[in-house]
Parts: sequence; C-alpha cells; structure tokens
Amino acid sequence: MARYLPLICLALAHTLVDSCAQLVEPLWPRLQDEFVLLGTASLAVAFVVQTIPASLSQAAFGYLRDRRNTAYLLWLGPLLAAVCITAIGLADGKAMLCLLLVVGGIGIGAFHPEAAVAASAAVPEHRTRGLSLFMFGGAMGLSLGPTLSGAVVSAWGLRGLLVLLPLMLVVIVLLWRVGRLGSLVAHRPRASIHSRSKGTLFDGQGRLALAIFLICSIRLVPNMAAGKVLAFTLADRGYGELGIGLSQSLFLAAASAAMIFMAFRFRSGMEKAFMIWCPLLGIPLLGILGWNGCPPWLFVVALVLEGATLWGTTPAMVSYAQQQFPRRAGMASAITMGLAWGLGGLIQAPITAGFHEAGNPQAAFHVFIPCLLIASFGAWLLPPMRSEKQPSAHPSAAMPATATAEPN
Repeated sequence: MARYLPLICLALAHTLVDSCAQLVEPLWPRLQDEFVLLGTASLAVAFVVQTIPASLSQAAFGYLRDRRNTAYLLWLGPLLAAVCITAIGLADGKAMLCLLLVVGGIGIGAFHPEAAVAASAAVPEHRTRGLSLFMFGGAMGLSLGPTLSGAVVSAWGLRGLLVLLPLMLVVIVLLWRVGRLGSLVAHRPRASIHSRSKGTLFDGQGRLALAIFLICSIRLVPNMAAGKVLAFTLADRGYGELGIGLSQSLFLAAASAAMIFMAFRFRSGMEKAFMIWCPLLGIPLLGILGWNGCPPWLFVVALVLEGATLWGTTPAMVSYAQQQFPRRAGMASAITMGLAWGLGGLIQAPITAGFHEAGNPQAAFHVFIPCLLIASFGAWLLPPMRSEKQPSAHPSAAMPATATAEPN
C-alpha cells in the first residue's frame, strides 16, 4: 500500500485541479449579469478566456517537461488554479475577471503533463493501472466541481467561492508532503534537448497530425459547449446555480463512468471504430437535447447518454494518436488533449453566445450536429491503426491514455 500512496495523492490532486476547472460552469448566467457580459462578442470572449489558457498551456508545459525539471508544477499548478478561480467573486470588472480566468487556466494546464507522466511512472510494472487511477481522480473532480460551486454560490454569492480556498490550500500542502509527490519525478531520466529534437516533430507525417488535430477539435465542439448551453437553458427555466451545477455534474458523472470503463475494459485496436461510431451515436442525442419541448425525463436520459457517448470515449482518440506516432507520444497527446480542446472551445464560443443572445440557447445543440458528422467522416478517412498493420511487441504501447504519456 505504501508504494501506491504517492499515486493516490497524485490522483487526489487531479481531483482538486479538475474541480477548479469546472467551478465556473454553473455560474455563467450570474457572471453575465454581474459583469455585464452583453452581446454575442463579449460573451464569446469570456468563453474563450475561460477555455483556451488551460488547453494551450497544457501543450506548452508538455513540451517544457520533456526538457526541464518541472516537478514543482505538481504543487504550483493546483495553487494557481485554486487561488485564481475561487477569487473571481472579488473581480471589480471584466479585465480582472479575465485575468483571473487566464492565470487559473494556466495553472490547470501546467499541472497535467507532469502529473500524467508521474502517474505512469509511479508503479512502473503497472503503468496502465497508474494512469487509470490518475484519470479516475480527474473524472471525479469534473463531476464534483459544478455541484460544489453551485451550492456555495447559491448560499453566499460569488464571493462565497473564497470559502473553498483555505480547504484547498490545506489539501495541496498535505498531498505534496504526505504523498512525497516530488519524489515521483525527481530521479526520472530525461533525454537531452538535442536527442529530442532530431528529425521532424511528427516524423514526416505532419499532414496526418494536422488531420487528427482538426478531426478531434471538431469532435470536441459539443463537449466544450455542453456545460455552457446547459447553464443558460436551465437558467431560462428558473433554475439556480445549485440546480444547474447538479445537472452539469450528472452529465460529467456519466462521462466519468464511461472513462473508467474505457480505462479498464478498453480493447486495443478499436480506437478508430470509437472515433467513427460514437459521434454518430451522439447525433440523435443532440437532437433530443436541442428540442425545446423535450420532456424533463427524456432530457435527463439524453444528457446522461450524451456525456457517456461523447465525453466518456475521448480516450480513444488520444490512444489512436499515440499509436500513430509512437516516438512522439507526448506531442500526440498534446494535440488531441490540449490543443484540440482549445480549438473546440474556440469554435463553440460564438455559436453558444449567439444562440443565448437570440433567446434560444437550447437550439445550439442542433447546430453542433454537423460537427459530429464531419468528425465521424474524417475519422473514417484516417489510416488504419498501426497495431492493425503491425502488431506491437509491447502491450502498453496501445494503452488508452487521457493525458500526456512519456515519449519513447
């Protein structure tokens, strides 16, 4: 059990970081009112500011961790995220709100690359188990965050988020000290900058990398919009932050359950099939969610299935990219996690904001249907899995991953 203590603490740190990432999601209607985010452009900019920093910084820090000792990010990332996100209620204007969201997002992005590699190295002979436990911690954070912020803000307003900060700070210190998280990466050998820079970034397959990036980005557009569309839709129906947060948590809990199932039951070689068929399965669910006259019970069922189908199966596209670029697994993870999530968020921002300003935010679900059609067709055009063409001698090479893995 002592061997697993650092890994367990790392997974709990992931829970805290991903909880911070979701604290804002139930609060968009209130943020719009209190910070006068009027007009499609203003609201879209706020969405982008909340989404892009965490995505882009994750790719940047993933590149950095291959070349420098960045163990300190295991505590600095959570610290920045906790301080900045819980302080948004103190912002005295749009500029300060955006600054807090940007710095908090950078903290969230900074934590993930180093933590994911540390998780895979914590128990070397059970690398898949280590990543699965780490992923489970993050999944729990995604589902916990909206309910937590919804309950606190409903009781004490936006400034009430600061109530969470002392507890988060104590947790960060305890996890770092008790789990000895620095020891997970302190002695890990790193290749030199020169050896890492040999050859092209994607071994001469830049077009394939670009295609995967674009397909994954389009595939993630509904994911990035779901929480925001849900918040405005439920607010229009009279729900407060707590009700919105519970609904978002239900959506993300379904995704979490599917991710855990993928982690333990995922069979190598099915990645491309998941990338083709899951978007198609999500299309009728988006149709139901965008139906203004949808009965509440059917809306809830569709929401749960959508979370499991679209969000919960995202490990497949990361695993596909890693197998196509086995010598560039870190960058493959970066484009399918950090950068793709960022571009997906950028695409959805004006659409979500525009439909909200038009007074019918729920209809945005229907507009995202073509994204799934394009993503499915694009995945069908992608080349076969490397494992289908040439079986790997190492089972771990085809392991499902949801975060940056150690480059070979």
